[in-house]
Amino acid sequence: MSSASVDYIAPWWTYWLHQFPHVNLRFQPLDHTFKPQDENYQQSLIFLGCVAAAGLGVNLLCLAIYLSCLCCCRRDEVEEESKKSNSCCVTWTAVAAGLICCVAVGVGFYGNSETNDGVYQLTYSLYNANHTLAGVDSLVTGTVGGM
Repeated sequence: MSSASVDYIAPWWTYWLHQFPHVNLRFQPLDHTFKPQDENYQQSLIFLGCVAAAGLGVNLLCLAIYLSCLCCCRRDEVEEESKKSNSCCVTWTAVAAGLICCVAVGVGFYGNSETNDGVYQLTYSLYNANHTLAGVDSLVTGTVGGM
């Protein structure tokens, strides 16, 4: 039997994420140790998710206010110079939104790749465990049958 071992190496972003201050929902600081079954650790992860969701909400609110001001507060058609300055602002807003979307897609692809690697390692480990147990079962069966 071949006992090839694959060691798990955590990605760089997990080390970076663990450097954030961990705070539970009562705003009490927590230590940085990885304890997924601990209620306070789960609350700190929920808190980080809420901070990200709040940032997204503020971003969408600012974008909605900007677009409503752009649509509702139109100036007269006679002012040609103000149109040029508004189109520049709209262009840069579109560029920024496009870059944010590209970054989000890139992060999604990276997460997909990491998930794929994790599933592959899990499948490989289960295959090795099954192979080892089958080998032990043949030895135990041979020993019991020889009695």
